[in-house]
Amino acid sequence: MIFQSLISLYDRLDEARSVPPFGFSEEDIGFVITIDRDGRITGQPEDLRIKISATAYDYYPSVVPYSNKVNVRTSDAARVPNFMVDKADYIFGMSGSSKKDVHHLHFKDLVNEVCRDSSDEGAAAVMKFLEGWRPEDSVNLEGWNEISGLQGKWVAFRLHGDNRFIHERPEVRDLWVRYIANASYSENYSFVDGRKLPIQPQYAQFRFGAGASLVSFNEKAYESYGKKRGENAPISVEAEFKSATALKYLLRTRNQRLHIGDATTVFWTERKSVIETYMGQLLNPIDDGSEAVKVRKFLEAVRAGRKPSEIEKDSHIRFYILGLSVNKARLAVRFWHVATVGDMFDKLQQHFMDIHMEHSPGRRSEKEIEFPGVWHLLKETARETKDISPLLAGALMRAILTGGAYPQNLYQGIMGRIRADRDINYLKASVLKAVLRRNFSKEVPMSLDPKKKETAYLLGRLFAVLEKAQLDALGKVNATIKDRFFGAASATPATVFPRLLKLSQHHIEKAEYGHLSDRRIAEIMEDITEFPSHLSLEEQGMFAIAYYQQKNALWRKKESDDIKGEDQ
Repeated sequence: MIFQSLISLYDRLDEARSVPPFGFSEEDIGFVITIDRDGRITGQPEDLRIKISATAYDYYPSVVPYSNKVNVRTSDAARVPNFMVDKADYIFGMSGSSKKDVHHLHFKDLVNEVCRDSSDEGAAAVMKFLEGWRPEDSVNLEGWNEISGLQGKWVAFRLHGDNRFIHERPEVRDLWVRYIANASYSENYSFVDGRKLPIQPQYAQFRFGAGASLVSFNEKAYESYGKKRGENAPISVEAEFKSATALKYLLRTRNQRLHIGDATTVFWTERKSVIETYMGQLLNPIDDGSEAVKVRKFLEAVRAGRKPSEIEKDSHIRFYILGLSVNKARLAVRFWHVATVGDMFDKLQQHFMDIHMEHSPGRRSEKEIEFPGVWHLLKETARETKDISPLLAGALMRAILTGGAYPQNLYQGIMGRIRADRDINYLKASVLKAVLRRNFSKEVPMSLDPKKKETAYLLGRLFAVLEKAQLDALGKVNATIKDRFFGAASATPATVFPRLLKLSQHHIEKAEYGHLSDRRIAEIMEDITEFPSHLSLEEQGMFAIAYYQQKNALWRKKESDDIKGEDQ
């Protein structure tokens, strides 16, 4: 099903000329060298990269001649060159200060074989360059260490006086098309097509770490009946190319790809739809000017349950979501989900309703984002991002997209951070509310509900009021009762609250407006018959939410009083 859906995507994109034809691939060009018609380099190599961070670049994309053999280069990579454009090892026969004679020789042989009978002056210039080039001269090229380094990517040729790359010249493209048309393959029944067709011996690899394939047999233990590698799961040459090209397209896009933790999620629809380009922003919003405004309006409609007209007309269209991560030499499918656009809209609405929580008063920070993405939520489960569970991202994505239960370790991670930090913010409260609503069918308000009589909720409110009484009496202190007693109060109330209530009387007597705290404490205590010896993990979550909401309400009351005082 995954391969058939990717093939359908390729066919759709091919009609719109958004993907390369058979025998070609869109690849990253880092540098270009200009040569004259005699094959001599004119000037210095041109750096086409755009630096976006200390170790990352945006590259110049170009549709290049390409084959599956190059896509799955192995230990014998020196003998598997690409045509007309490749890494420095093949173009110049050098990598840093090390000679790469085998790489260069095979690159030269392939160019000569493909272009042998060509009259194209670009192809002729490249052959002359390769014939006269001395690899040891490479180190004298400007920026050589960058060209041959890990961030150099591929090097292309340009003919002096022509703005195109030589591999983009129509005559050179035709040479390659005629060459690959003569390739021979064994025939077998393709598992994807169900017909006897030319079979591709190995599946494509994708840029995950050193490279990984969606289907691979990299150990003899995985092979059967004397078959090797791709023969164990045969796929036709055409099907392999289309599915691989479609997935490469998705992995290159910014709108239809989402990278969270060690998992990469791609998504597409059976025909073009606005949700296809919005999904990445919906699940992990980034403030990006005018586009962010459009996404925000869309999200507001999602949460309110108002389907935009473009979603309404596409409701019946199938929507595909594929989650991938690396597992040794192959890609592990974290999840595969097929739904309709209408169903996806409903699931997103349910998720944003589940996590909807009031914001803290005052100026919003990054953590107060109106529609938090998956990564915003995951970051709240650990002190550092490297400590986030690698399996949690996929589990959370699956819960959002399918409407299933949120992962329990998401809830436990948040509770662990609350106990360690002795504090609860907007995002932590949002996650707790979502899990309690969906997983435990709890009625959880998005803001303070004075009518809610659940003991855990009342205790959380009471703790916030007791903390406020302390602050009113002592002003700013190094450690409040929250810093010293939050964990114990939320887990074993009976051991803490009697002592805190006794302490609050001293605070009430000392504060200028202590009678307000006294009244708030009394109102909450009316509905508490006893302090439980223990609260369950779900009840501890309700305690934390109530503390957060009561604290917000107290601060808003203070801000309102301050404004009234200024007006008078």
